[in-house]
Amino acid sequence: MKRAFAAWKWSLGVVARSYRTVVALAALIALWGYAAYEWLGLAESSALLLILALVWAIVQLLAAAVMVGGTAAGAAEAATSGGRSFPLRWMWTFGRKKLLTTIVFGLVSLAFVWLCSTVFDWINGHAVEVASFLTFHFQKPVSYVLIGDIYEILEDLLWIIFGGFLLSFFIALLRTGWRGAAKQTGSLLGGCAFQTPFLTNLLTLAVFGGIAYELANWRPVVPPGFWDYTQMIVRFSFVLILISAGVLFWPLALGRLQAPKHDSSPEAY
Repeated sequence: MKRAFAAWKWSLGVVARSYRTVVALAALIALWGYAAYEWLGLAESSALLLILALVWAIVQLLAAAVMVGGTAAGAAEAATSGGRSFPLRWMWTFGRKKLLTTIVFGLVSLAFVWLCSTVFDWINGHAVEVASFLTFHFQKPVSYVLIGDIYEILEDLLWIIFGGFLLSFFIALLRTGWRGAAKQTGSLLGGCAFQTPFLTNLLTLAVFGGIAYELANWRPVVPPGFWDYTQMIVRFSFVLILISAGVLFWPLALGRLQAPKHDSSPEAY
């Protein structure tokens, strides 16, 4: 636990000293999200627009792979070397091999997420049947709403475990390759389910995600018009910055926990 606290402290220090990178990452996330929104709104009324939509989708996929791969690889390098900051140039993936690895891993991860989502939806769809069975078995009324709430909590915990495992595996993949990452699959999954990495994933989502969620849903009472639009822009700007800080903190903390123990000495911080 002492090493975990040191890893969290080091990661927060790196994020705090890399405020320019956090702001740049927030701007890139906003730009990518706007591009995705515009792509979804393209009218598919001609062959030319279909081709344009396909090219746009490929460009967005490459842009996401470049950013995600670069950020994860930079976090792994910073965690291994005990760096003090996260330079802006580390947010991009350079090299055909890393880019291809990131794309393949991203497609496999999307398929895995879709499969898990389908299974969870199927399970949640049987909440009424489970409530009826328990009502008959215990001879007491059991609400399907309660069963649905329990399912939701378990599903959230499983998503935290799966999300942390995928990110941990990706960091190991960028550091050691497919064979090296495959050898660590059991330990990475076990760590994300029962050990310190699980707490890291939970705290990251609870702190950065929770604050961002509350800020996004907070609506201060201001005069309508200019001040209303201004407060909304300011709030969502801070939400983007918080999300970007969380995106940077998460791989840094997990990468630091994966780093060899001799790299986690007090001098490295």
